[in-house]
Amino acid sequence: METVPRVQVLPNGSGVAVADFKAHGPKYLLGGIRLEADGRPSPPDVPTGVWAHAERMQSLHNTEPRYFIPASGSIQVVSIEKPAAYNTQYKNFEAELKLWKWLINSDPLDPETQSYLNQRQLSEIPWTNAGSCFFAKLRRRSFPWGKAILYLTSYVQGNTGGPVNNDMLVLVLQGITKDGRYAVNAHMEIHHPQLPDSLWDKRTEGLAIFSIDDQTKEAEKWLDSQPDDSFQPSFRQYEELFNALRISHGPPYQPTESTERDAQRPRSSS
Repeated sequence: METVPRVQVLPNGSGVAVADFKAHGPKYLLGGIRLEADGRPSPPDVPTGVWAHAERMQSLHNTEPRYFIPASGSIQVVSIEKPAAYNTQYKNFEAELKLWKWLINSDPLDPETQSYLNQRQLSEIPWTNAGSCFFAKLRRRSFPWGKAILYLTSYVQGNTGGPVNNDMLVLVLQGITKDGRYAVNAHMEIHHPQLPDSLWDKRTEGLAIFSIDDQTKEAEKWLDSQPDDSFQPSFRQYEELFNALRISHGPPYQPTESTERDAQRPRSSS
């Protein structure tokens, strides 16, 4: 039986404000009920878990979602106690989970790992309805609750015709708890002063300009070369936040009328 994790954020000096976590049951990322090819309802694609939202520290310059998926500030902790329940004809949840466990625990993380992730486009847990453009500043970290991989990316759903920019840049955390019961996933805003602010930022002087359609390798290499403290919020701030996260084994999930309604509502995919 799936359980609902107990999650809290201890007081910390990260400067990142996180709202209370809200429990949810098995759900569909995009809302509604998906159907298999034979017309049967497909299993939900987001496991039981809890969700919270980090308040943005800088406002978005561009708010047109058809062009990109911004960092939502979401922090999710979901059950991976019954992975077979989330296998569908379109997605092998068990296989993806196995690969993430291998990546989180394998050595070393290097350019070959970046190349593998770029080619494989491994779905996050829970999944994201977009492709990752690159896997910059890739690193593994240990926290009190478990191990995780962190990296920078931008999410797209087709050509955007613009540069890699701060509105699109996302710090991703993908982790597994020590007890192996839960996956932890976060999408946090992050900025660099030498990147354009948005797709429509016309400034060029002093900025690093990389087409998000065909210069992602160059962007990844440039981002890798930047000092951790040149980003805002910095990697240190986010690692302090994730270090303050506490996750423990919770009670069995019990469906209620409110959680069943919530399962049908779409939630931002990043």
